[in-house]
Parts: sequence; C-alpha cells; structure tokens
Amino acid sequence: MFGVVQERNVNVQKKPKPKKTMHSFPSFSRKKVLVWIVVVVFIVLLIGYYLYKNYYSNYNYIKQDTSQYLVYTIDTSVNGQNMHSEIPFVNIDSEDANTVNQTIQNYADSFLENRNNLMVYDSQVNGEVLSLLLRMSDYSSGYSFPDVTFHTYNFNLNTQSLMSDELVLSLFDVTEDDVAEKIEIQFRDFYEEEVYKGYLVEEECDYECFLEWRGVEDYMDSVYYYIENGKLMAYRPFTIYSVYGEEEFFTEEDYAFYIAG
Repeated sequence: MFGVVQERNVNVQKKPKPKKTMHSFPSFSRKKVLVWIVVVVFIVLLIGYYLYKNYYSNYNYIKQDTSQYLVYTIDTSVNGQNMHSEIPFVNIDSEDANTVNQTIQNYADSFLENRNNLMVYDSQVNGEVLSLLLRMSDYSSGYSFPDVTFHTYNFNLNTQSLMSDELVLSLFDVTEDDVAEKIEIQFRDFYEEEVYKGYLVEEECDYECFLEWRGVEDYMDSVYYYIENGKLMAYRPFTIYSVYGEEEFFTEEDYAFYIAG
C-alpha cells in the first residue's frame, strides 16, 4: 500500500557571496600626501615672504643700489656754523630719478659754495608715493636767521616717474584754489596771534601790512607739496623777521601748511 512519503526538512545553507571591496590608498599614503602638501605650501609661503621682505617691500627691484634705502645721503659737509649739510640721492633706477639727482647735485655745488649756507632733506614713503623735501637755509644776507627756501619731489614708485603737482593734488581731491585758501587761513591766524601777543599793533599794521613784511604777494608763490604721514603739506617760504622782532615768533614748523589728509 502506497503511503505518503514526507519530505525531509533539510536546511541547505547557501554560501555567502563575497563582498566587493573598493580599492583605496593605504592610510599611511594619505598622510604622506598631506604632509607633502603642507611642506610645499610652507615653502611657497616662505619664498613669498622672503621676496616681499627683501625685494618688494623694500623696493629693491627698482633700486640702483639694493644695499641702500630709497633715499640716502650721498655727501655731507660742515658749514661755517658747524652745522651739517646733507645731499640726498634718490635710489631709483629711472630717467626721472637720474635727472632729479643731477639737478640736486648741481644746485648743491653752487649753493654750498657759501660756507655759511645749509642744505638738509627729509623723505617718506606713503603708499606708492616717495616724497623728498629739500630745505635750503641761506645765510648770505649776514643775519643770524636765514632766508629759507624749499623744493620737493614726489615719485610714483609703481612707474618710477616724477609726479606733477596736479597729480599729487588729485590724490587728495583738492585744487590749487583749496591750497590758496588753506594758506590764507593760516597767515590770518599768524597775524591775529601776533597782534594778540603784542608783536603787532593792529592800528599800526593791518593784515596787508603784515603780508608785506612777510614778502607775500601771492599765496601760491613758491609752493611745494610734500606727503607726510599720509597728509598733504604745502611748504611755502616767507620772511620771518621785521623791525617788530617777529623772528622770535615763528618756528621752522610754520613753513609747513596743512592742506588735506
């Protein structure tokens, strides 16, 4: 008799499929790559810093002599009053700088023939502008106080060229009319202060009289521009002495008129 054959419950275990693995760099290789990246970046920054400090920040790439400052003293002398004259040299390798250096040297050779005269200078870099200020003290009149004159030169360090007065004024968005107004205001302040301190009697010498003693006919005569600590200054010579003894009232700083900045 045929019976029912029961199926045996046989658990057949399937072999697991092997997992696909992603090929990757060993961890130590990634670390090496990162280290090399850091090293390369550091070297690039180091080279950049060296070039900036020793080449660009000091403007060595435009200098005639990289061992010197942009302006340095090329010659000195001692006058009859034991004061030192200094002749500057603009250390820029350009046609304009060479012309300025030759002009200064020629003037100094003539001016300092008088053993009592004095010539000194100052210079500053503000942004991309190099400013040079010359001050000449002429003692040839025989007085104990000199006739003082000035001259300035402003260079664009990007182009190594001499800047015109108009270009210098444009940097501060001012005009010659603005400059004349500032100079007039300062002269009027001088006059009022002299009257206040008793150097002048207003009824005897009004403002026009004061200007006549100062030798001022036009506020813009012999005005030279110098950029100092980010400020535009106008240097204008004038007579500081008179029968009223005003040479005691004025100082060297009074020749510098603040304009803008």
